[in-house]
Amino acid sequence: MTDYSENRIEWFVMGAAAIMLVYHAILYLQQKDKFVLLYSNYLFSLLTYLVFRQVTGYDSFTNTTSTYAYIFDHPLILFMLFSYVYFIAGVLDIQNNARVVKFAVTTFYFTIGIFFVIHLYKVLYTDEVAMSRFSFLWTKTILLILAFIGLSGAFVARKTTFIRIIISGGVFYATFSLLTVISVYLRIPIFGLYQYQLYFIGCLIDILLFSTALGYRSYLIQQEKVQTQQLLTQESEKNKALLQMQHNILQKENKREQSRLSMNKKLQDEVGASLSSIHVFADLSAKVMETNPDKSKEYLLRIANLGQNIMDDIGDIIWMANLHEDNVHEDFLTRIKNYSHEILMPKQKSMHLNVSEKYPDTMLSEEFMKNGLAKIKAAMKDVLNDHATSELGIIIEVNDHCPSILITPASFGGT
Repeated sequence: MTDYSENRIEWFVMGAAAIMLVYHAILYLQQKDKFVLLYSNYLFSLLTYLVFRQVTGYDSFTNTTSTYAYIFDHPLILFMLFSYVYFIAGVLDIQNNARVVKFAVTTFYFTIGIFFVIHLYKVLYTDEVAMSRFSFLWTKTILLILAFIGLSGAFVARKTTFIRIIISGGVFYATFSLLTVISVYLRIPIFGLYQYQLYFIGCLIDILLFSTALGYRSYLIQQEKVQTQQLLTQESEKNKALLQMQHNILQKENKREQSRLSMNKKLQDEVGASLSSIHVFADLSAKVMETNPDKSKEYLLRIANLGQNIMDDIGDIIWMANLHEDNVHEDFLTRIKNYSHEILMPKQKSMHLNVSEKYPDTMLSEEFMKNGLAKIKAAMKDVLNDHATSELGIIIEVNDHCPSILITPASFGGT
């Protein structure tokens, strides 16, 4: 494989890493997802190392001259590996029921720390200017063993689709890293690829799988947000309906309270006026009782009629105060029929009630019902005094949404 082919692979992977880094950085700013941030950190470390190789042209194994590139080469690789494992550990949630994974990750961090210290010692106290292939073999083999242990434990402990895709990416990454170690140590091509070319191809496959997994996770998060919004909307509608019901109940309670106060006032006015009249007729009756018994009897009869009228009026006031809006039309008709049973039937008289089809859809005001009942009672009492009439006709008409009461025959009040 030529240097041109090797550079072409590195440039291709570097371009993919740069594009994915920008994409995931923007995605993090939108979603504030910790996993996206950790993966962006790994992409940054990979991109940094690739840029370092292109800028310096440093070869980790064949360099023979003293250069600052040697100082940074191995630490950048260790930083890249640390970023990768730190992302994987965050996704796998190693603190939650994953002992094997936690052991592998913790040991991996500790081993990287030891390798970094060894590298510092070589930089400060030896003349080494490149890593030996044997050193690369044993250091990377230790890290790969820990990686495969952690991935195996994760595959057993974690079952979700998102994490399984992440584990698959980790397996590809570790496998191509293993092939890289073999190619570096034995100096042989594998699948037509040589040394770090294998590693960078593994990085490319890993980027594709990880980006797919994070894209799938973003889709799930978006779906969860949509479902949450739908649930919030449903709860909002329920709360709105409950508030409306509560408002209606309070309105009804308020109307009942107003009706009670109105009833009390009407009762006081009715009873007060009637008692005054009764008191006047009682005085008049007492004064003429001895001198004019017939006149006294007439006054007593008026007192009896006033008492009956008081009872009727009080009954109407209480009835209207206890009316329910849902049954007001039916209750009004029932009240009329009750008058017929109380007033007409004892005298062998009858009533014929004719109601318009528009009546149930018409609003009945309190004034209409009060005046209507008074008119019907008066007509019924007139029928009692007319021996030639045995039936009273009552018609409830509706014209332009305005109800009216007609009494037949016309001699009983007319229209």
